[in-house]
Amino acid sequence: MKISKALLTLSMVTAGTLMTTNIAIAEENIVQEAVVIVNAPGHVEGIAMVKATATVQKIDKETRTITLKKDHDEMIDIVAPDTVRNFDQIKVGDVVHAQYETSVTFQVNKEGSTEVGRVAQGTVARAKLGDKPGAVMTRAVAMRANITKVDTENKKITIQGEHKTLDLDIKNPEHFKVVKVGDQIDALITEAIAISVTGAEKK
Repeated sequence: MKISKALLTLSMVTAGTLMTTNIAIAEENIVQEAVVIVNAPGHVEGIAMVKATATVQKIDKETRTITLKKDHDEMIDIVAPDTVRNFDQIKVGDVVHAQYETSVTFQVNKEGSTEVGRVAQGTVARAKLGDKPGAVMTRAVAMRANITKVDTENKKITIQGEHKTLDLDIKNPEHFKVVKVGDQIDALITEAIAISVTGAEKK
């Protein structure tokens, strides 16, 4: 079962996206999984994962530009910033691996007595000197928002956070039995992205 659009939208709005590069990878090299673990009245939990691979075709060390192979032999160039450690270790034929995971938990709070707000924290780990480039980045965001509108006809719930207002598309009508204006919603969003470069696979 796929995670609803509302889950993914809230994750992007509150936690931001860690994958900030617009790298287009051939569809056959992308694996996507999304699962709703809990979808009970007032409580939703879901996880999603995306994996992708691409092959290094060309390297310009002076400009730090890497050419990756896309679908139908089309190429795309990306520039590695100075923060990419061990750039000189990248070779033509190496394989770039990227894995992105996110989890989202929503819980309706009937107390409605705490101010809205959000807290975020993150970590970054880079490859050791001399190794192939790689990094693991994580981010977690805890948020509380007010429920300001419940629209059963259009199957939407509007929430107001510290800085943003968001309309959630509700797929399970059972939520409307327990959610009302004045309630609050607690959300926990976690994101992790791992990027690594490995040597060309031997055939």
